Amino acid sequence: MMTLLKYDFRRNWNTLLAGLVILIIAQVALSLFMSEVAGVVLGIMGYVGVGVAVYVKMIKTYTSNIRSYNRRLLPVTGLSHVLSPLIFGALCGLGLVIIFTTHAYIYISIKLRMNVVTYIDLSGLHVSDYVSLLLFIAWVMVFMTVIIFLSISIAGSFRWRTGPWIGIVAFLVLVNLIGWLENIITTGRFSPNEMFRYTEESTGIAITANGVLWSDGMWGSIVFEVIVAVILVWATIYLNNKKVEV
Repeated sequence: MMTLLKYDFRRNWNTLLAGLVILIIAQVALSLFMSEVAGVVLGIMGYVGVGVAVYVKMIKTYTSNIRSYNRRLLPVTGLSHVLSPLIFGALCGLGLVIIFTTHAYIYISIKLRMNVVTYIDLSGLHVSDYVSLLLFIAWVMVFMTVIIFLSISIAGSFRWRTGPWIGIVAFLVLVNLIGWLENIITTGRFSPNEMFRYTEESTGIAITANGVLWSDGMWGSIVFEVIVAVILVWATIYLNNKKVEV
């Protein structure tokens, strides 16, 4: 797997480095030449855009690995074709989170009287709440990515003209079927509004965590999704080894 991961980073390194440089220059320009509110909003949008680009690059890397004849000749297992893009995306995402955290810390330290932060009280959120939220988001992304990988492998098992449409249909069927089964088997489905409590006060908005991420219902939902993810990975490996056309 490390061999394939090394090739993935080597192939995408120039693109990643160029994106990092552009992101840093854009964030510096927004901090210097834009108003406070516009700079914060556009800065967050910039990080979101880079995150989406990294995610798309991870998907394209997986597609290239299973459809490229040269990549299929590497002495790696079928599981490596699934894990390598996931690790690639996870490392890139972790790097983006570190950059964002550093940027936010520097920005808040320099501009102690920011109007945007003045009206938002985050004292009700602890470090464990942020870590729990990041872990939850990471798991949701991994689970959704596994579904996308299987859909791409299903598409690759058919001729090129009809394959993409079959892959899209497979993705929609898998998402709805898994969601339906999860609603029946577990009670862990919840609205994002239940994760935090928003209290409007005279000085602004206070945000506190409701602690529903690791409730009994959510643990049952996560265990169900882990079992489903293992099945999906097995099906993906089988299709890559037996059915996907190179």
